[in-house]
Amino acid sequence: MPMMSLKTSSLNNTLFMKTISYITLIFLCTNFSLTAQEQWELIKDKDGIQVYLEEEGIYAFKTFKGITTIDASIHDFVHTIFDLERYPDWGHNVKSAALLERTSDTLQIYYSIAKAPFPYKNRDGVYRNKFSWNPDEKELTVSIEVLDDYLAENEQYIRVRGNGYWKVKVLAEDKLDVIFLMQVDPGGAVPSWLANLFVEDTPFKTLTNIKKTINQHKSKTTHYSFLD
Repeated sequence: MPMMSLKTSSLNNTLFMKTISYITLIFLCTNFSLTAQEQWELIKDKDGIQVYLEEEGIYAFKTFKGITTIDASIHDFVHTIFDLERYPDWGHNVKSAALLERTSDTLQIYYSIAKAPFPYKNRDGVYRNKFSWNPDEKELTVSIEVLDDYLAENEQYIRVRGNGYWKVKVLAEDKLDVIFLMQVDPGGAVPSWLANLFVEDTPFKTLTNIKKTINQHKSKTTHYSFLD
């Protein structure tokens, strides 16, 4: 009996060590994977705006991320996102935007046309914004999803695919930390120079313009109860 007990104990120890090794391996692989997914390359740092590109994504084009601070309240920011009439004032290369659906202060769906240089066709898309407010962290997330089947495609344009988000953290009463991230497939045959121009210029110019637009229209800001 003592011999069997010793063998059982040895077997249990071996299984325990194998389990620990397996768990450690999973942990290391997971961390390596997460690190690999965050290989952002800083390509522009100008006027208080940093632009990063990242290779990973579900589309062939690089994911872009723009970061800046804006001197405004969280209500100023939300008001600007909701005000689609002024979207062409700050959205880079946006030709027009029209509201399709708004069921509350936390969801809107709109149709937008983006300009492309001649001889390429303009792009269009149906975008859904969902607004989520974390009162403990004082952080707003606006998810951006391009809806494939909401409207039939118009042969005058090429339909884009993609998704992304705005993340806005309140640093002080009138100071916001803003992140704008998108991964987009512009569709059609797009030359590399045009694709590079899109992913580099869009975050920088969008953030530059939204700062100006917010500053110009602060006096008309609406109060949004979901941010209370």
